[in-house]
Amino acid sequence: MLDRPEYLYHGSPGLYKILLPNQGDDWGYAEGRHYGVYATSSRDIAIAFALGAKPDEQGKIERIMDPKYGEKIKMIFHRGHPNFGGKGYVYKLLNKGFAYTMGTQWVNPNPVKPVEISEINVDDYLHLFRYATEAEKKEIERELHDTMK
Repeated sequence: MLDRPEYLYHGSPGLYKILLPNQGDDWGYAEGRHYGVYATSSRDIAIAFALGAKPDEQGKIERIMDPKYGEKIKMIFHRGHPNFGGKGYVYKLLNKGFAYTMGTQWVNPNPVKPVEISEINVDDYLHLFRYATEAEKKEIERELHDTMK
């Protein structure tokens, strides 16, 4: 049986008093398409999401975090980039109401009030991101195209 952590973490470029559920849009995994507040048992993964995402020259953002690309905790940008010079927020959450989905991911269909909010400087955590290689870009494009059929 999976150990249930006492606390979970949520990362965001926005500051909120209450985290509201929304529709997940993970094109790679059905487990990432629930309606809810997403959280992780890994604070570093939450920080990677708190780096935010700014669009590229074409106005597009695509980023992925998937261990199949060889790194457990790296936000890999296919399009766009982190919010360089900006702030991000890491929310510490009680596990109450969260259901396990996969990996380190949990989801709660209800609004969640954080027990603690930490502000981060994005530039202090740039080691948690990288740009996709050309081969990865082609694979991501192919997978994205296949899921859009």
